[in-house]
Amino acid sequence: MTMWKSITDMCRQNEMLMSGKGDAMLKLIKIAIGSAAAIFLADLLGLDYSTSAGIITLLTIQDTRRETIAITVKRICAFLLATGASYAVFSFLGYSVFSYGIFLFLFIACCTPFGLFNAVSTNAVLTTHYLLEESMAFSSIGNEALLLLIGAGTGTLLNLYIPGKGGEIRKMQYRLEEDLRAVLMRMSEYIVKEDKSDYTGSCFVKLQADIEAGKKQAFAYMNNTFFQESKYFIGYMNMREQQTVVLRDIYKKIAGIRSALPQAEQVAELFHEIAVTFGESNNARDLLASREEVLSRMKDSDLPVTRREFEERAVLYGILMDLEYFLLLKKEFVDSLTEEQIIRYWHGE
Repeated sequence: MTMWKSITDMCRQNEMLMSGKGDAMLKLIKIAIGSAAAIFLADLLGLDYSTSAGIITLLTIQDTRRETIAITVKRICAFLLATGASYAVFSFLGYSVFSYGIFLFLFIACCTPFGLFNAVSTNAVLTTHYLLEESMAFSSIGNEALLLLIGAGTGTLLNLYIPGKGGEIRKMQYRLEEDLRAVLMRMSEYIVKEDKSDYTGSCFVKLQADIEAGKKQAFAYMNNTFFQESKYFIGYMNMREQQTVVLRDIYKKIAGIRSALPQAEQVAELFHEIAVTFGESNNARDLLASREEVLSRMKDSDLPVTRREFEERAVLYGILMDLEYFLLLKKEFVDSLTEEQIIRYWHGE
């Protein structure tokens, strides 16, 4: 069983690694094709410094669609600032290295407050063309504007194609639910055992790693889509992360129980019920009702006789409180969903 688990984990890691390599290769292909196409188009239009269009394409292609569009918009805004600042500086101080230094100072000072700093380098390079030509005639400004539009436009158009990550996130959701189900089943087993020497928190290592990977995928998915409902996966991953924190607390409580109490059997059954009915679309209402039933039976049971029994019954009560919070996290997540999200992510994909 341990060997099979190790092989499965290795396969999952290799799958994620190959997926990352595939994304990187696709980006490289886009950069190569896009840069060459941008230079070709700039040459076709007879623009000066046509190679700059290829460099702009290279710098435009980001990891996600939203990042690409955002950097393009920023570069266009920064271009307007650069044109104004360079015209003012070169008109009064002439075309010299000293003047270019003054321009850079003013340009960066203007861009930074508006969050345009990452668009400075591209426009600083375009402005050197004015310096080399010693001219800011309308034709020169138009040349630089077209270089920017061709380079940024080519990069943006190419990056509109990014393979959907919905399938990968679905696989990660399945893994997370399997991880959580395994944790809950272990709790169901060990809460009734007196000997917990082999009950460790090692199962949380893989769970946390899958949550981190899932959150990364969720943010990438959101940044590659343009509809509001894409935040669903981020909310889902955050909910599972919060539930994991609760389960860590429950694990510590279970590890401290040293007696096989009759009430522990009831709590074990509840853990088992949660584990077998665990799923994305489960709204947790029935499980909350089951938890209330277990709590009611515990209250109706005979009072503890010894101090140790009293203390461990109190721990069981604390576990039931934690389980309530665990289930409420899921219920609140489901209640927060829009009708569009439910249709798209529970019935559509």
